[in-house]
Amino acid sequence: MTMLNRTSEIKPVTSYLQPDPVAIMRRECSRLIHAAVVSKRFRARLLTDPLQAVEAGYGGEQFMFTREEKARIRAIQADTLEDFAAQLVRVIEAPAAVELAYLSNP
Repeated sequence: MTMLNRTSEIKPVTSYLQPDPVAIMRRECSRLIHAAVVSKRFRARLLTDPLQAVEAGYGGEQFMFTREEKARIRAIQADTLEDFAAQLVRVIEAPAAVELAYLSNP
């Protein structure tokens, strides 16, 4: 029997190649806050209209948030970047509606 015939011992590596959605979301949150720290103009836009700031991106780059995450970010109302960051952590780490529905069904 050759190695080509021994497929039972071959393990797929696809699980290693799939991106971790939590890691992606955290990276995007970090990028969002960093852009607001670096740019006074972007920070002002983020505090006045978070969704517009996220969708416009910064420095020619886009933020890769999901629709659900964007909806949560849109609900943030903050006067300072510190307050925005604190609310961002709370809304992003809160379980999504789909997760809540799944958890509530035994």
